[in-house]
Amino acid sequence: MKRRDTITALLFLLLTAGGLLLTATAFLGGEGKLETLLKTTVRERDPMVLLEGAESAVNSDLDRDHLFIQLYGGVQNLSGRRVIQDMVAGNTVAKLTTGALNFVNLGAAAQPDQAAVDTRAEATAELAEALEELGVPYLYVAAPQKIQRGGDTLPKGLEENGNATCDAYLEGLDRLGVDYIDLRPLFESNGIYSNWFFYTDHHWKPEAAFFAWQYLAGELDVRYGIETSAVLTDPNNWQTTVLEDFFLGSQGKRVGTLYAGTDDFTIYTPKFDTSLTYTNSDGSFTRTGPFNQSVCFPERVAQRDWFNGNPYTYYSGGDYGMAAMVNHNNPDGPRVVLLRESFGCALAPFLSLSCSELTTIDLRHFTGDLMETLEELEPDLVLTLYTASTAGLDNMFEFFKTE
Repeated sequence: MKRRDTITALLFLLLTAGGLLLTATAFLGGEGKLETLLKTTVRERDPMVLLEGAESAVNSDLDRDHLFIQLYGGVQNLSGRRVIQDMVAGNTVAKLTTGALNFVNLGAAAQPDQAAVDTRAEATAELAEALEELGVPYLYVAAPQKIQRGGDTLPKGLEENGNATCDAYLEGLDRLGVDYIDLRPLFESNGIYSNWFFYTDHHWKPEAAFFAWQYLAGELDVRYGIETSAVLTDPNNWQTTVLEDFFLGSQGKRVGTLYAGTDDFTIYTPKFDTSLTYTNSDGSFTRTGPFNQSVCFPERVAQRDWFNGNPYTYYSGGDYGMAAMVNHNNPDGPRVVLLRESFGCALAPFLSLSCSELTTIDLRHFTGDLMETLEELEPDLVLTLYTASTAGLDNMFEFFKTE
């Protein structure tokens, strides 16, 4: 056995033994003595730090429900392992060269199934044509993906085809005459691409969603005459509050904070007057008030809870089959329908300020008849925000095929 493997095995046994003792202790969600010790051990890559401090640290307040995730992730970090397989399909986590995490499919091919992509592009064109008959324009917006185009950030031997799928899909839309916007070049040419995404989650940060809204506001004006006041999109008219070490994303939850750390989370608060009503179509909630109390959910960031909380849902509250954001300060604005996946959570509250009413439909949870619903809503624009990866297209167009 190699020396590294020997040390890893020893550490895992020590950490497991400590964990058995810790299961009898309480955990309050904060950083206790053992976690501090583990972080120091991982940072300094020195097992002696753990060996010398373990005795006093075993009485710390680590979460007994997630202790072994933490310990295992810490050991994997010490050993330099970049792929952590999960028993649940699709939850295997890889560490990119940027240090960020990403879910990976161990059997993924480098190139997409072209026939399947063509089918989905044709389904999109059919939707656009049906809307055109109603006099409603359609726009597809390709959200950026965490792995940048042309990069080599995955561990050796792993492949992903998300960007290749998006390229092929957008080529199909172009060929079929469907209007679209590809947001990837926007983020590639502004700042460090990886910084637009959470380290421990696949989603873009609120900063990225705000930036996308700024760009889309200009595009919607040029393409469809949908105007958004520059006052709204000016960053100087927004206050930002950063909650440090507050968010552990879906990928981070699989491996713990000791493997790749945690993320900060940014709260955007408008300095101008806002008044909105946000209603879920299933009747589960109706929220009325300013931006940060209606289309945002402050209760989701009331306290830090890495494993049980999801601060990402501060914006929009989560993924709902159908919901509506009514902007009382813009009654003469456009009525827009946003067909969305989870990336839409962070964008929708900002986009609602450009509308009189923004209706969001998440096809993963929507159970109605899409075209009948769109006819009833009588929108001025229907747009789709998706990451055009294989999974995203499957979710979207499995639904469209039934229409």
